[in-house]
Amino acid sequence: MKKKIFFLVLLLALTVHLHLEEINPESLQAKKEQQALRHEVTVVLKLVQVYVTDNKGNPVTDLSKEDFILYDNGKMQTITDFERHLLSRAERLPGPEKEVEERISETALSPSPETASRMNRKFILLLDIDRNDAPGVGKSKKAALHFLDTQVLPTDEVGVFSYSRYYGLIIHEYLTSDHDRAREAIEAIAEIPGIRPRSSTELTLEGEQERAEAEMAGAGREGGKEGMATSQTLESSGSPLNFSFVENPGDPDDIEHRTEKYIFTMRELSKAMRYIPGYKNIILFSAGIPRYLLYSADQKFRERYEEMAKEMASSSSPVYTVNTMGIKRDQTLETLSRLSGGRFFHNVEDYQKIADQIQNATSSYYVLGYSIDESWDGRYHEIKVRVNRKGCQVNAQQGYFNPKPFPELSEFEKMLHLVDVALGENPYFQTPLTFNAMALLCSRTKGSNLVLLSEIPIDTISDVAEGKAELVTFIFNTKNKIVSSAKGEIDFSSFSQKTIYHYTLSSLSPGRYECRLVLRNLKTGKAAVASSSVTITEPSKSGIMLYPPLLLIPDNKSVYLKLAGGKETEAISLTDVYPFVTSNHSPVFDVLSQETAHLFGVLVCAVGDVPDPAVKLSAHLVEHQTGLKMPLQFSVPASLKEKDTEIFLLEFKLPELKPGEYSIEISAEEVSTQSKSKVIKKFKVR
Repeated sequence: MKKKIFFLVLLLALTVHLHLEEINPESLQAKKEQQALRHEVTVVLKLVQVYVTDNKGNPVTDLSKEDFILYDNGKMQTITDFERHLLSRAERLPGPEKEVEERISETALSPSPETASRMNRKFILLLDIDRNDAPGVGKSKKAALHFLDTQVLPTDEVGVFSYSRYYGLIIHEYLTSDHDRAREAIEAIAEIPGIRPRSSTELTLEGEQERAEAEMAGAGREGGKEGMATSQTLESSGSPLNFSFVENPGDPDDIEHRTEKYIFTMRELSKAMRYIPGYKNIILFSAGIPRYLLYSADQKFRERYEEMAKEMASSSSPVYTVNTMGIKRDQTLETLSRLSGGRFFHNVEDYQKIADQIQNATSSYYVLGYSIDESWDGRYHEIKVRVNRKGCQVNAQQGYFNPKPFPELSEFEKMLHLVDVALGENPYFQTPLTFNAMALLCSRTKGSNLVLLSEIPIDTISDVAEGKAELVTFIFNTKNKIVSSAKGEIDFSSFSQKTIYHYTLSSLSPGRYECRLVLRNLKTGKAAVASSSVTITEPSKSGIMLYPPLLLIPDNKSVYLKLAGGKETEAISLTDVYPFVTSNHSPVFDVLSQETAHLFGVLVCAVGDVPDPAVKLSAHLVEHQTGLKMPLQFSVPASLKEKDTEIFLLEFKLPELKPGEYSIEISAEEVSTQSKSKVIKKFKVR
């Protein structure tokens, strides 16, 4: 677990199904009708990114909306939205020269921040480790860091990808405007070309497939301890997420097979990039594929390679190829750049000039917006843009694809869709719904020391929680690297309850963590996300320590579903951590009803180096608006001792509360040692 995870490799091969029996025919028919409605024609605003240069290749920066003519599938469109993005040198004090962006907007509608941000520049720094040598990888990282430090603007989004012989396409950092994270991702790339990674935590794809084949079935509605429904899944805790786009890497030493997989993967990447608006400028550091394969008597490699490059162009992903071997004429890289709309640079050691030239090519552009009827048919729309001024060269995205129904997406597209929803700062595929989650520290030992609990309101997120959905959890450390993950499937049609509670148990080292959950409908692709954060403290062997209480309210038959988060937690359920939780209790996340008069809490208290500890508890209620702190009445209906841990079931009697923000402060003292500890649980009353 202490090892850092430096990459994402698309997609979790860890899936489990909840086998539930009841299916309501009427609900299935309703779903079909809703699905049909979802695919009707809608009016959307299309944004097109356009670069205009003069005959010498210099940007033309003084055009207005009236200077442009735009055709969509041969039909001239009315341009309603217009933006001009210009980069200019700023006056500077001594130090590195920086660049600033001037943005001029003319729009018939008020442009939203979301619309504007989706047309910022995007760069994907792609290191080809397979077609490279160790010095070439080192030079590539140096060049990528120079570009990041000298050319990237605060508003630019940067992704860090690599292609590995053993892992396929790897996402080290998804498109982000946090450039420090992108820098860390580049610096962390440590794979050596041609050498299989030896780390015990690194899993090959074949290993992941074997793990997936050992699928574990979960319990149904009435399964689990004390009336709880539980499910388990294989976990990837402490391992790189094998998110490989390549289903079968084959023999990593077979050059033809490797090249074929590389072309296939890059082509699939280009198809998935269609759904991200605007230009996705790919800067590829590579030595190119073997020339004899591309120009052999058998034309299959050349045809597929050129198709791949054209797919890059159609998805508005020009490839700026940088040769890492210093070869002036590399026809394979030149072909890729020429057909995709990028440029070829023959020597990575000229990284300063290369960075400047890429900056000049991408620095100034226009955004044209128009409204169009959009259908869910996956059809391609050809875009043509002209300028009413002589001597102008226009480069605009060649077209776009209508969205497709989720089941018709390729596995690769579904993978990128999940990554976009899970990791994107501003997801491009859709705006996901939200649901509640909380992360609770629950043990002084490393084993099962974190409970990640979420509340899935089926009615509120009905577009997501219809029929079968997949639930994926990610836990990130402070460097935004995944340290734990799990994935499973839920069939919501088998539940009569309106709310389902999902939990994951994990074992983490001390530190600060961000937790992300993604629930995605397997038929529609509609998604919902939840997030929470937690700090795992350094365990103490002596003294008393309280852990945040799990607050509960009485409820009818609650359903709890489990996703495993590590080998240490496979056999542990929620009732092992919080033994007084039953199916007649529902957890409190951050909101209480004003009518709530009784509140339960399961409190874990650890006492070290005391043979027979005596724990004295007290509680106070704090009203945030007034700062008023008052004693809170409670009883202890039950308690349980396990080694150096005592677990209490507390029942609080709440006074009449006005709407607002509150905290419950619980204090504990071990009588003989006078060791003290306190925890605070915040909530809102509505």
